[in-house]
Amino acid sequence: MSSPTEQSGIADVLAQALQVAKDGQRAQEDAGKEKVEVEVADGMVRVSATLAGKVTVEVVDPRAMRLGGSELAEQITTGVNAALDKAREQAGLPGAVDLDALTEKVEEIQQQSVQRLSSFMTSLAESHGRIVQTAAQSKGMER
Repeated sequence: MSSPTEQSGIADVLAQALQVAKDGQRAQEDAGKEKVEVEVADGMVRVSATLAGKVTVEVVDPRAMRLGGSELAEQITTGVNAALDKAREQAGLPGAVDLDALTEKVEEIQQQSVQRLSSFMTSLAESHGRIVQTAAQSKGMER
């Protein structure tokens, strides 16, 4: 038979899962603050990126303007993609994870689980009481 202590234990486990998700979210936010840099166009353009997807492009050598619009755009695109890939690799992630959605889902599961478990335990206790009462009545020992 489950006791209120066991119900509390399940709630504790769910709370710990929620904390893990929140810690993961904090870690992702911290990783989003770290920048990685990539140079393209023979070092004339520097691209910085964070795991959060923030990108900065800096033309460090004015000679980059001589490349022409399409070549410069291609170099910048290459640099942005390389910088984002490097940021993800540095963080050990294949891509950004939506930890807000994960945390929200874990909170929802926690609330539903505690409510359902409480309802189940109440029903189980009531059923047990009726069984005990019926058994006692059948033996002629009214409870």
